[in-house]
Amino acid sequence: MKHSLYMSLAIGVAFTISSCSNWLDVQPKTEVKQDKMFETESGFKDALIGCYMLMGDASIYGRELTYTFLEVLAQQYEFVNAYNPYQNVKLYSYSTSNVESIINNIWSKQYKVIANLNAILEYIEYRKNILHPVNYANIKAQALGLRAFLHFDLLRMFGWGDLVNTPSNLDKLCIPYVTRYNKETTKQSTVREVLQYIHADLEIAEELLAYNDVYHQKTQDDDYELPNDDGFYDAPRGFFNYYAARATQARVYMWEGNYEAALERVSFFTKSPSPISWVNLDRSVINATPTTRDLSFTPEHIFSLDVHNMYEALKSYIEQFKTQSGLTVTENSYYFFHTGTRADELFEITAGGGNDVRYNYLYDQVDRQHYLFLKLKEEPETQSASKNKMPLIRKPEMYYYAAECYNQLNDPKKAINMLNEVRLARGIDIKDNLPETLTKNEIEQEITKEWRKEYIGEGQMFYYYKRLGLMIPNASVEGDKAFILPLPRTEVELGGREDYKDDIEL
Repeated sequence: MKHSLYMSLAIGVAFTISSCSNWLDVQPKTEVKQDKMFETESGFKDALIGCYMLMGDASIYGRELTYTFLEVLAQQYEFVNAYNPYQNVKLYSYSTSNVESIINNIWSKQYKVIANLNAILEYIEYRKNILHPVNYANIKAQALGLRAFLHFDLLRMFGWGDLVNTPSNLDKLCIPYVTRYNKETTKQSTVREVLQYIHADLEIAEELLAYNDVYHQKTQDDDYELPNDDGFYDAPRGFFNYYAARATQARVYMWEGNYEAALERVSFFTKSPSPISWVNLDRSVINATPTTRDLSFTPEHIFSLDVHNMYEALKSYIEQFKTQSGLTVTENSYYFFHTGTRADELFEITAGGGNDVRYNYLYDQVDRQHYLFLKLKEEPETQSASKNKMPLIRKPEMYYYAAECYNQLNDPKKAINMLNEVRLARGIDIKDNLPETLTKNEIEQEITKEWRKEYIGEGQMFYYYKRLGLMIPNASVEGDKAFILPLPRTEVELGGREDYKDDIEL
């Protein structure tokens, strides 16, 4: 095999579902061969669970694509000093060894999961007769949906953005869209082609999930049954469900600048009553104890990962602490923070933002120079609903898309209403609502401000700036020099890929 993209099936393990309430938080039981895994219905379930577990790896969604790498690229944090391991990331020094290693791991782990999903999709057709029809539909739909989801994030990192202002980017090469489980090289596709593949996978996934998954968007026939004796469907937010399919479609349409289609997708979430509720601030945040506070607002999760021991990979970047080895005491200097001044400006505390629950409860306000982040912090002996839950899509994103769509489609009042609804859900007083007299440009600025308040530590701001071709605040480089990640060297030198990063004017 000539290059690193195609790997053997990485799951190679059977999993036991340890509890109905936490079916993703499981450990390997025994190694089995690939052909044996797909001899039973439980083998298909185990293989799919294995894909979710791989997605929770620290090199991708367990850390780098959520709390650390992408957030540093978006200049979301301050560092204690230049010795922070993400300093070269902050400077967009993509050719340095440590940054190159992070990028290579992202590429390889994403495609590793995709390879596993393709194996499931290949074998599920051969062994369809051994699966309950509802399980067949759900497993196939989740595999297709995840394949689209993972490729889309690869496109958002390694491909081109700003498609509305630069439509020529649609016809530029980017990533390979891999749909087969074999050793054959998949050619690179253009942005346009990748987006078409993503839409095709999501369309099938949505259709299957609308009838078969737990949210039942279509009326079931009299003989419909959801086989759930093993608790496989007890945590729907933790797998790629109907809501996740619809929300991912909204993301893709927004990337394309197809505001009409995106608005139709997000209106499902912004309607009244919404299928996804707002977090209860009094019960889950303000009046909760430190060990029960739900600071990632899990009722608002549309799609999240259950990551085993998630906090272990994040702790060094969240907490101030000291370690002692013999007589030597070392203070952790890896943690990320805002200064008090930056926090005050971000949350506009002189214009009503002082009531914002994100300002008051999501910062550990150590002193005026160090406001640390609590969204994903785990207290000892925590009983929080957010424990081990890594949010990948949350409700406010749908409202921000709706606001942007309404603004682009010349309906400013509805755009402002969407923003005000999120602000109210974050504790900002109604008297501090954004006025309906805002201009189109002012609404755009308010949308950006709200994104920056809401999405600290979740890996979404880099994509937001790239999608719109905006300058990243405080970035040392501009445009595609920051936005286009280079392909791994092995893909170029051994795999025959075209490294379009070289075409960017330096």
